[in-house]
Amino acid sequence: MLNNYFVDKKKGLLLWKASNLWQSLLRNVLISYSLTLNEFIILETLLFESKNKITQVYLSKSSGINISVISTVLKVLHKKSLIKRKSDFDNRKKIIELTEDAKSLINSILPITNEIEKNFFLILGKEQENFSNSMKLILNKKIRIKAEKFKKL
Repeated sequence: MLNNYFVDKKKGLLLWKASNLWQSLLRNVLISYSLTLNEFIILETLLFESKNKITQVYLSKSSGINISVISTVLKVLHKKSLIKRKSDFDNRKKIIELTEDAKSLINSILPITNEIEKNFFLILGKEQENFSNSMKLILNKKIRIKAEKFKKL
């Protein structure tokens, strides 16, 4: 029998298990599109950050994926004709952009993955924003706290 005391006291283990569950749900959808979770995250980042000149370093910082993994995944995405690389003013830095096929693919997947994520966090109810803020604090990011409106009795 699983020792719930141990699991309940290990916040890192709880976070890891919740993350694994979230990843598993997304991977189950992405497999039918022949994408890995890392490929999807990179493509999604490229879609939403398309106004910026995106490099491998930017992708790594934005997505949280290790730079060496970014490099490997970009090669795969390039072979799949989902990204293109262009030289910027510095020929050593390549700007990464989505192809039209990639945009179409991501736009067809996003409603499904967004629904999965919405349902996954639905159990948190009104605590969703607190959860997000807690995760941001752990990641040393700025948080945003909304002031509650007070009703007069």
